[in-house]
Amino acid sequence: METTDIVPGLIVRHTNRRLGCLKPSEACARLISGGISFAEFVDQIGDGYRELLDFMMDHDLHPGRREEVLFCIDCYRDDLYSRAVLRSQLDQLYGMERAGAF
Repeated sequence: METTDIVPGLIVRHTNRRLGCLKPSEACARLISGGISFAEFVDQIGDGYRELLDFMMDHDLHPGRREEVLFCIDCYRDDLYSRAVLRSQLDQLYGMERAGAF
């Protein structure tokens, strides 16, 4: 599945499956592709992306649609600090995914 094939509204938010221990880059890649839920991602990585994940859930955004997430950050966040935090976390998410390109 490619990023352009992601259908809005099909965000995996939570499952009960056990994934084992994923490398951070693999967890990022799976989140971006829709292979794991936000909750599973937090279980694997921790709370370092909490603001971004909360923002994406509040606005029903899929992490695989980077440009859409950036657009919504600019539309819905008025203060520059909040925008910077969200953009930084999104850049880190995509940087980690690229670092572990399979």
